[in-house]
Order: sequence, then structure tokens, then C-alpha cells
Amino acid sequence: MPRAGETIANPATGETLTWVVTAADSGGSLLRVDVVMEPGRPGPPVHVHRAFPEHHDVKAGRLAIELDGQERVLEAGATIDIPRGAQHTFRVVGDEQVRTVVDYAPPGRYEDFIDRLYALAREGKTDDKGAPRNILQTAVVARAHLDEFALARPPFAVQKALFVLLAPIGRLAGFR
Repeated sequence: MPRAGETIANPATGETLTWVVTAADSGGSLLRVDVVMEPGRPGPPVHVHRAFPEHHDVKAGRLAIELDGQERVLEAGATIDIPRGAQHTFRVVGDEQVRTVVDYAPPGRYEDFIDRLYALAREGKTDDKGAPRNILQTAVVARAHLDEFALARPPFAVQKALFVLLAPIGRLAGFR
């Protein structure tokens, strides 16, 4: 269970995350994380958060945010609000680390999703973009967190149907 002040690393993506405010700390109303991203690494795939908006407060470096197909580069001091359900991704621009404080409100179980993906990366069970290597592992994690994180494509209904079918098989195969 994440605790405020605890730092975790994702060796696949080069991200280091510090839990600032957890859902437990805020009675379920807020998750705040302080994220440091390394240059030269791919960002996450284009995705949506169906359950909550996302707010970035860039503290250092240059962060490119692609929001609904349009890219915007943010520098230290800039903020951006990503509406719930908006397609987006991000990446580091240039050779400097990016540090951004990100709020998710209300976060649902998103911190569990992040914690699990970072743990899989530390165990060597993800690809170089941080996605689980095994489709059954992906299905187990995704089925539990599809409202918090879904890919922009294929359509949500297709993802949901696929993971509903594959997650039980994954659990039977021992994936958690």
C-alpha cells in the first residue's frame, strides 16, 4: 500500500514517483504524486482516464503533453488540466529531466494501478515502454483498472470485452 513520502522507481520507463498525498490520506478525494522523468524515454501510449481528470504542475524541465491530438510543450511553472476522458500522452523534451506534480481527483484505485505496473517493471516483467510482457498479465491488471486507465485504441468496449474474457484465464494461470 502506497504511503506519503515513499518513492518508487520504474526502470523500464525511467520514472521515479514519490507519493505526496495518497487516496487514504485524503479520504479518497485526491492522489498527488511527484514524478521525475528521464530524457530519451518513450512516454506512455495515448490513453484516457475515464474516472478522473489529471492536473500537471511542471516544476523542472520541458514536458510535451499531447492532448486530443495536439501537442503543447510546458516549461517549469506551467500547469495543464487534462479533462476526464481526454486522450493524452506525455514525454520529456530535450536532455533535462522533467519533474511534475500530478493530481488525480478523485483517484479511484489509480495508485494501485501505478504501484502494480512499477512493481512489474522492477521484476523485469514489462517491455521497455512499461507494459506487461504477457497478455494474460495485462488482462488481469487492465480488467481491475480499466476506468482508471484505458488505451485510446481499440475502442473501450473492445478492451473491456477482451479483458473480461482473458482476466479469469490470467488469474487461473497465476497472474495477480
